[in-house]
Amino acid sequence: MALSLYHVPLAGYFALIASLAVKVAPAFAPKRLNRPAVAFLVIAFVSLGFTWSYMFAYFRLSFNESALRHGTLPALYSTHDWLADVSLFHEAWHYVCDGTRRWWWSQQLCLWTTGPLTLLFMADGNKYGVKHLWAYMLLGQVVAISFAQSLWAAAVVVAASSYTRATADASTPVRPRPRQSQITVGVMVAIVIATTSVVFVPRTLTSTMPLFLPNLVLMHAVLVIPFVPAIAKRDWVVSPRLSRFYLNGAFISLRFRAPLLMELLGKDQPFSLEGVRDRLPQLLVRQWDTLNEHPAQASISWDVVFASVSALAYLAWSSRARAAGVHEGEQVAWPILALMALATPLVGISTSVSVGLAIREGKREAREDAVAKLDKARREQAVRELQGLGKKDE
Repeated sequence: MALSLYHVPLAGYFALIASLAVKVAPAFAPKRLNRPAVAFLVIAFVSLGFTWSYMFAYFRLSFNESALRHGTLPALYSTHDWLADVSLFHEAWHYVCDGTRRWWWSQQLCLWTTGPLTLLFMADGNKYGVKHLWAYMLLGQVVAISFAQSLWAAAVVVAASSYTRATADASTPVRPRPRQSQITVGVMVAIVIATTSVVFVPRTLTSTMPLFLPNLVLMHAVLVIPFVPAIAKRDWVVSPRLSRFYLNGAFISLRFRAPLLMELLGKDQPFSLEGVRDRLPQLLVRQWDTLNEHPAQASISWDVVFASVSALAYLAWSSRARAAGVHEGEQVAWPILALMALATPLVGISTSVSVGLAIREGKREAREDAVAKLDKARREQAVRELQGLGKKDE
């Protein structure tokens, strides 16, 4: 098979994936792995197997359909002619965004990635000292969010456990990094832009102007930019109350998930909790059918499934594990975590996990506020005692 210029983008795509894999691989040296890290790696590679088996099936379907359009048998058709005839990225995304039932799947992943996950990558990544955050974000854009997210979670577990082992002689648990969670202004700007682009996806499908692909590229590219080391070093660093950010993310996600959910449940039906309870099983069955109707749809839908599993698992680990630096009294209760998991099929990963992360951060912030007030009271007491001693000397 002779290679041509039409093969360059696809070859470069796989070369980029390979280079990113090489970049992050040192974080997972066998001697550094523990059970939680291995569990996240298992999720990563199972999700990779599911999403990319369907992606290759999509490539094969696209090849056969292109041959059919040109009146040629697939066995006699060349990859040169196929790649010259199609736009794989555009066609796959157009399919999974077109129609309410398909957008129900894709919107979940887009809202999660452009909001809470981006914030989580930078905040927890910086707190635990994960290297090459940009590589994980880029892997998510070019491979699968669930794959990159699970690799990142494994890297966090490894980094946190390494720090915990180094301080094993301490009598009390310590945080994996002796500093606050930090994010940058650039990340906040990127989240706003990318989330806005998600909101406009359905409109770009029906626009008279060719806005769908530019909007999609913007959504993907803008999330990577603030993670680029040269840019991140020059960005403004802030240490906000992350509980508010995650809670705002949950509200924004629910704002755009709710109308879609109501439409799928039956927009002509009166709203009631009983109606939602009765119609939700039928909705989930229909969405399962949607998952299986096309390889591209199956790929992104399984990405949603495994991203949900990975995110819920990370929420549980980061809000309860001693190795994560969780102090006594900060742990999120199991019933709350179970409620987040049960709510995910209804409200989506971006809403349920964001609420869980807001609770996690709220507990941490409450403890840190209490410690700060206690330290302030002790300092004031010490000052008063010194002043009292001075008066006695007089």
